[in-house]
Amino acid sequence: MNKNNDSKYWKLGIFYYNPDDPSESVERRNGMGSTINFASKIGRLILLFFFIPPVMIALIFIIVMLLK
Repeated sequence: MNKNNDSKYWKLGIFYYNPDDPSESVERRNGMGSTINFASKIGRLILLFFFIPPVMIALIFIIVMLLK
């Protein structure tokens, strides 16, 4: 069995999270394409890059709506 295909390293079945794996990207479980190891430093930076802006926009929208 491929070590990257072990279910304990796949969160929600789509996010690869293995702190013991030094690689920053791995093949997807279905073999089509690759995904990021979110346990790596680069993976965490990419996660922050994509999720912080929408959260900030939502918070700004909520604050603006509360101030009206």
